[in-house]
Amino acid sequence: MSDHARLSPSSRYRWSVCPASVAACAKYEVEGAKSSDSAIDGTHSHTLLEYCLKHAGGIADARHFIGMVLTDHEGMFGINKDRADRVQIALNYIKSKSDGAGIIAEQRVNPEKLLGRNDMGGTVDVQIIRGNHLELIDYKDGMNPVEAKGNKQLEQYAYGVLAERPEAFETITMTIIQPKLAIKGIIPISSHTVDVADLFVAMPDIVAEADATDAPDAPFVPGEAQCKYCPNKGNCSAFNSYTLEASGIKFEKVEFAKEAAQSNPTEMTDDKLREIIEAAPMLRQMIEAAEAEALHRLEAGKVIAGLKVVRGPGRRGWVLPEDDTAARLSKMGVPKPSIWRTVLVSPAQAEKLTWTKRDGTHKQLTEKQLAVLRGEMITKGDGKLTVVPESDRREGITFSAVEEMFGAVPQAGDDLPDWLQ
Repeated sequence: MSDHARLSPSSRYRWSVCPASVAACAKYEVEGAKSSDSAIDGTHSHTLLEYCLKHAGGIADARHFIGMVLTDHEGMFGINKDRADRVQIALNYIKSKSDGAGIIAEQRVNPEKLLGRNDMGGTVDVQIIRGNHLELIDYKDGMNPVEAKGNKQLEQYAYGVLAERPEAFETITMTIIQPKLAIKGIIPISSHTVDVADLFVAMPDIVAEADATDAPDAPFVPGEAQCKYCPNKGNCSAFNSYTLEASGIKFEKVEFAKEAAQSNPTEMTDDKLREIIEAAPMLRQMIEAAEAEALHRLEAGKVIAGLKVVRGPGRRGWVLPEDDTAARLSKMGVPKPSIWRTVLVSPAQAEKLTWTKRDGTHKQLTEKQLAVLRGEMITKGDGKLTVVPESDRREGITFSAVEEMFGAVPQAGDDLPDWLQ
């Protein structure tokens, strides 16, 4: 299921707007490089989805395979209830569309015959074909919402299918399934239908995007979306410049304390607050990426003036196994209740509990018991209040204006700096 095309559909969100990123990121694509935990988790979910569609006699229920062990290119993994439930959301949707339709899972497509390039192929998670209508489904296991409308990855898959069957379809529905969005209260399925004729009209755009990556002087075009997962951003001055410019922050040789003392804190306008908060995601990316790149260079033996690598405080642990440590503490006179402490499992842990009975059978909570657990035993408190850009998809909270909260500041004492009086 890995996609190693130079201009892969899954990375089109980046290379279509930042042509130079293709060459810049090539050095990070080392064979055998370790995938991130989230990437591995996503791969395992795709493997289960494929298994249910291709190897189980039709559209099987993913929950039937809880406890089973599967293997993919990321290694062996056990199927737990959480993963099965997520994949089942996709299977339920596919099943609702499958009546009289053909279903193709995990098929490699290549748009070379249409776009004239052999470096743009990719693997479509699911295709549903009914007459002259095609639906392309991309399953995503992440938490960041992805829209189907205008989705560049699915559009590139569409060209890959049309390259082999240009006259077969009149309309194409592009669908994103993200089960984890339900945790945020967001509908986990997004679809958008386009006319194939419109795709052919727009074809020169994707060709131009791809050709731009070939230029020796291809430009760096930073931005929040294309830089977010770019492996080169810790080494990219264009990204840093863009982030600082967007935030209005300038690094000058001044003492920040002195700069603050010369400023009037009441001059922080609403617009400035908004600008800083909108820039926060990019600033965090820049700082984290810079730290990672610096550590990489220093570990490789490079000297960076003004920087060094240190170890954090670490965590203390026992030298001996737990039972041996407990026995020695008991000999010291420490009572057992003081040595061993138990903590009640969390609701999420309780939902996943499995245990083995004396006869060797494996057990877990039944659907009926889980319904009782969720309906009668679990409560969900309000989340922490957080300020986000207005473009965030979560519903905003409206507050009543409270004049007293923003009343006049009491007269300061004489011992405070002028700017605080």
